[in-house]
Amino acid sequence: MAQQSWILRFGELGLKSKVVRRSFQRALRKNLVQLSKNTSVPILRSRLRDFDVVYSEAPTEAVEDLICHGLGIVAFERIVELSEDLDPNVVAKQVLERHSRVGEPRTFGVRIKRLGKKEEWDSQSYARALGSILIEMDPSLSVDLSHPDWWVKIILEPGKVSSIEKRTLGPGGLPTGVQGDVLAQLRTRDDVLGCFLIMRRGSRIIPVLESKEEHIAVLKKWDPFIGVRSRTRDDKNRTFQRPAWGTVGLSIQQAQPFIERREEAIKTTPLCTLEPLCGWTEGEKLALWKHLESPSLFRPHPDTTTWFQ
Repeated sequence: MAQQSWILRFGELGLKSKVVRRSFQRALRKNLVQLSKNTSVPILRSRLRDFDVVYSEAPTEAVEDLICHGLGIVAFERIVELSEDLDPNVVAKQVLERHSRVGEPRTFGVRIKRLGKKEEWDSQSYARALGSILIEMDPSLSVDLSHPDWWVKIILEPGKVSSIEKRTLGPGGLPTGVQGDVLAQLRTRDDVLGCFLIMRRGSRIIPVLESKEEHIAVLKKWDPFIGVRSRTRDDKNRTFQRPAWGTVGLSIQQAQPFIERREEAIKTTPLCTLEPLCGWTEGEKLALWKHLESPSLFRPHPDTTTWFQ
């Protein structure tokens, strides 16, 4: 299979400060690469100017399912190289050959992202030229730049033109391991769902006591380092293991032996009991469980607007 590529969209991570953003993105990339190894889906991570990009020769469905498990990824876009010839006539022909509704009355709009040194074309002039030629080749098209039936999204580089073929929503949230560790006893399905919600906010789950292996295996598909204590640095740049800050599925008394606070710590955060499923209906829990098992097929919440807010 030919190599394909996907642009990763991080969303919330872009709101962080420069230092924090870099740290969070490193954690996300590390998690994604390890998930790739665990699932035997080879990927190559790289940068395309301002974008984080994943390349792979593995089957499309396998790669996109892997990316759907990357907590911190809000969305990703499949990229297809159209031509090394920047001529809008050549590109328009390639675009229409890949479109399934040629000849049907529909609206469209063109968006161009130009990368690299500006040469013959800028984004606006190329968009005008490409849009005009598309209408000539398919007169059933009409322009609508607000809510078109079809967005033609093009990445214009000095020696290559690519098309953004498909946008897929990711799980969102933050990469695991960036917000400390939470102790959990995974005995029931609700424990698993609650832990996933905590993982989605960037915390790493540390299974203890009577945690079932099958439940740990479900969460390991999302965090390949589940159970590995996260580390941080003190004011003298010395690394140390973070103490856990919360619990799920066990009492604070049961958790005491597993907190692992440093003896020399002057200031510590009190351990708290977390109930992330408080207020959730059975229907919402079922939707979340389906998402856990098949994130590329099911959204995590039936009310997507509420979920992302």
